[in-house]
Amino acid sequence: MTPHRIGLYILLSLLAAIFLFPFYWLAISAFKTQPQIFATPPVWLPFPPVWDNFTDIWRETRIFRAFINSVVTAGGHCILALFLCSLAGYAFAKFPLAPGNRPLFVFVLGTMMIPVAVTLIPVFVIMMKMGLVNTYWSLIIPGAASAFGIFWMRQYIRAHVPDDLMHAARIDGCSEFGIYWRVVLPIAKPALAALGIMLMISAWNNLMWAFLMLRTEAMQTLPILIYLMQGETRTPFGMLMAGGLLATLPLIVVFILFQRHFISGITTGAIKA
Repeated sequence: MTPHRIGLYILLSLLAAIFLFPFYWLAISAFKTQPQIFATPPVWLPFPPVWDNFTDIWRETRIFRAFINSVVTAGGHCILALFLCSLAGYAFAKFPLAPGNRPLFVFVLGTMMIPVAVTLIPVFVIMMKMGLVNTYWSLIIPGAASAFGIFWMRQYIRAHVPDDLMHAARIDGCSEFGIYWRVVLPIAKPALAALGIMLMISAWNNLMWAFLMLRTEAMQTLPILIYLMQGETRTPFGMLMAGGLLATLPLIVVFILFQRHFISGITTGAIKA
């Protein structure tokens, strides 16, 4: 191993340690008492670990209901977005001669330049007119057909799905939707996994939009519940850290399960024209 490669590994290890330190501090703080969290010098490894933070947050809040709400809204949004974005990406990638294909694709890309804050009030009014405020659908539907997701899937399908394979499927009598479902989606698994993880992280951590849409305690998601635990005069930081750890672990599990597809989707030119 060359000195250059050794130095590169050392640098990458240091960067990894820097990026992982906040999660490490969150994890150990969840097992500390409140005085230990603010102790000087810092308590780097609490012994014995304190489990009261987890029992308190379970007893004093509706964290299980909030967890279920987050799973339903984030999972539903992710599934719907993957379906719509991959279907639109397939149409843009493999039907270039269809009327309006290119102008519509340019229009979709143009929407990426619109700040999210500009669309908050119009989308809120639409959700209110449709009677979807304080429902799961208010978090699942908005943003499902995102411009970035459509662009991501279009570029991947265009570069990795052979036209000859689609022609063979048509000759065998497969419908266009059947080609999309049986041919395109299996090939696009890496891109779907990469996009799905990005969508899941965004939907799982959604606070501002959820705060606008959800009105009752029974509909609160994990970000709202953790945010509301912060008091004006007293904040239970131990419970706050425990809630943050419980909210972070599902994302880590999802990434571990799909990391092979995620890395493949990122490194095989998913945005290559």
